[in-house]
Amino acid sequence: MQITKLHSEFISEIADGLFPRENGNPTVQGEFFKLRYHPDKYGLENKNSNDKAETEKTSICQILKKEGWGDLTSTIQRISSQVRDCLLVEYSEVIIADIGEEKVNSIKHPGRGKDFWKNLYQWLWDYQFPRWVEVNFLPCLEKQADKNGDWINFADDVAEIDKLHIPEVADNKPLKLSLEKPYWAFINLPESDGYLLLLNQGVVSRCVVCPSQAFAIDYELEKIRLLPQKESLTYELGCRFTFKEVGVEKFVAIALEKPLDLEWLKPNEEEIAPDLTPERMQELWQELEKQDNWRVYSQEVEIVG
Repeated sequence: MQITKLHSEFISEIADGLFPRENGNPTVQGEFFKLRYHPDKYGLENKNSNDKAETEKTSICQILKKEGWGDLTSTIQRISSQVRDCLLVEYSEVIIADIGEEKVNSIKHPGRGKDFWKNLYQWLWDYQFPRWVEVNFLPCLEKQADKNGDWINFADDVAEIDKLHIPEVADNKPLKLSLEKPYWAFINLPESDGYLLLLNQGVVSRCVVCPSQAFAIDYELEKIRLLPQKESLTYELGCRFTFKEVGVEKFVAIALEKPLDLEWLKPNEEEIAPDLTPERMQELWQELEKQDNWRVYSQEVEIVG
């Protein structure tokens, strides 16, 4: 598993929610949770055995001791059980729905010598993390967004494009567009070289706008000023950007130095505007973190009847 900022944000958010700071200081349960349930630490034991060879290996106890928590050898299992109980109380219904009551009972009453935390770990990353990514992927991107909110505009008449300018939009104020009207999108980013990844959070869906068969087959920045491109499906059909639901939509642009190496991002007729699933969000973030310089821009659009 390639560890990204998403993994770290997720584990920290869970820890902060379950184990809030006391008098401004972190709790040992919270610090234990962030280690024990982090993918990077999966192979570590909670504590070392008395075997000479084992005592030299890194353990959760050793890490916590170095962080100033003292020798927790005699209490680490109790701390682990406290963390388990907090997770089971907070997410009881969800965990049972995901993995079944029988497995939950085995976590509560694991039997001697069994690592109950591994089943909880598996639930955390196989079930809860994808749900969290689905909700938090775009907000995590937006935390890095440039303050320039004047990078996108829309027009319903192509004759107006040359006159079109990017309006100054007040912070947190969405552009207003009409329902069921085909629009052109005018893109004007500070970057002129590289590539553009344009994502849309719609009222009922999330998709990739650029690159896509639907709107922009070529995602080189120098060729992205007006969308949809002539070679795209929505240009051929004349529907362009047509919003079919009243509500607020969000466009997030990412300016990249290099193209992204993801098969599902290659424009194709089978999936004309790739759906942003939790799995794809994770893959996309992994690819983004392989590049050093990428900039994010975000704009909300309010669709009115």
